[in-house]
Amino acid sequence: MTVNFTRQRTDGSLKTALKMLNRRFWLSFITSPESLVSTTAIYLSSELENQKWQKCLAEGRVPNANSIFTYTNSRELKALYEIANQCPKASIALEIGSHLGASSCYIAAGLKQNGGHLFCVDTWENETMPEGKQDTFLEFQKNTTGVKQQITPIRKRSEDVNDTDFKAPLNLVFIDGDHSYEVTKQDFECVQQWIAEDGIIAFHDFSSENFEGVTRVVGEALASGKWILVGKVDSLAWIKPAKWTTPPWL
Repeated sequence: MTVNFTRQRTDGSLKTALKMLNRRFWLSFITSPESLVSTTAIYLSSELENQKWQKCLAEGRVPNANSIFTYTNSRELKALYEIANQCPKASIALEIGSHLGASSCYIAAGLKQNGGHLFCVDTWENETMPEGKQDTFLEFQKNTTGVKQQITPIRKRSEDVNDTDFKAPLNLVFIDGDHSYEVTKQDFECVQQWIAEDGIIAFHDFSSENFEGVTRVVGEALASGKWILVGKVDSLAWIKPAKWTTPPWL
């Protein structure tokens, strides 16, 4: 009898709670239908967006890429995927600073749609990372297993890389290595000689108060008139070679 009584009391509490939720729903709908519709629309939009990216990552063979630790946020990672996805067929991409492979996975997944290939440059010794020096190469390999056919690791310092390490021209370059002004400038000056006519060079941590060097390099590139800003998402900015034309009214 005690068990039955407890079950009846629990069932009664559940029914009461459901009635209260139902009452609150209709009260909210009556008093503020716009707010309810707006909240529902935002929720559905978010769910559709999540499903879209789950599908993109699954098709790119990196379904768990969003769980890899990284200093690049989800909006920036998705932007990298989109940039790679819009590259021409059989594109070649180069990433300077791959860390644990999160951005590598997103770029490789985007390139997969057009049969592209990604070359990743890193020492994987964590020299410039906040957590201190350590060998992260095995973790990088594990995280990028699904796209290992599309990735060629180049275990070197960026200043030691030359055009025998990859295929030029490069359709996409992502610079996310040492953020000091000197090294970022060196990386930029090095890769721009290999960039394709309509190639993209992306920089992480642009316009960040912690990384003056990256912002200075991008600013100098734009000030030279040889490059134009194509897009920016949070601290990710990407540029391409400028093609200036004379306005028809001049």
